[in-house]
Amino acid sequence: MPVPTELEIDPKNHIASVVKATRILESFDRESPELSIQELVERCGYTRTTTYRILDTLELTGWIERTASGGYKMTLRVFELASSVLGSFDLRTEASHVMSDLAARYDENVYLVVPDGARAVCLDLIESSRPVRVMSLSVGRSLPLFIGGAPLALLAELEDTFLSRVLATGPLATPSGKPVSEEHLRQVLAETRARGYAISIEDVTPGVAALGACIFDRAGRPVAALSFGGFLANFTQPRQDELAAALIEGAQRISLRLGFRGKP
Repeated sequence: MPVPTELEIDPKNHIASVVKATRILESFDRESPELSIQELVERCGYTRTTTYRILDTLELTGWIERTASGGYKMTLRVFELASSVLGSFDLRTEASHVMSDLAARYDENVYLVVPDGARAVCLDLIESSRPVRVMSLSVGRSLPLFIGGAPLALLAELEDTFLSRVLATGPLATPSGKPVSEEHLRQVLAETRARGYAISIEDVTPGVAALGACIFDRAGRPVAALSFGGFLANFTQPRQDELAAALIEGAQRISLRLGFRGKP
């Protein structure tokens, strides 16, 4: 939430000096970890006297410290506070609102899946309202990483680390017994990365399709995948493109909640 401007401050409900102090703290970023008082005056638009008084107060309370060059930088207290907030984020909790929204809008099964060695485990699921169940994956159950929308989305991003583990499990085959060659799998993974989401057509269950998109943490690591699953007839064009766009947007929303700001 952006800091309100002075014009938006209600004197009856807001303390202007706190707003000013917050704006000064937000002036520091990765590109500018240290700022002089003049740079802060220019960035915030306050007088030199006001800026100095706020900095002096923030230094007194331990949020700001002087540098050897005479500038200012934030202390580790800010990092400690940020760490406590990040530590409180739970993947399942952060994903639940997005999953509920997708399920309500499209009435398809929505899955949250995490990697576990050569397999992918379902962490959460919201079922569609359809009277006939199409679930091939329930909470706590797993699928191999080389089949299914969410598992394929994860493997596409984790190919360098996890593909060797998948191949080491032995000859690959779908539940129906259809062989999956390494060459074909590598091609599918490359297409998935280029497309931005995975497509699974009857490779887990006949008559069932799924789409999957990766979720990234603040370090840019793929930590989970979001997936739509349902009857194949509901995944034809142009609806497949609509579902894919919504899924990617949903995965991005969860990633942002986890602190993701782009791949390293």
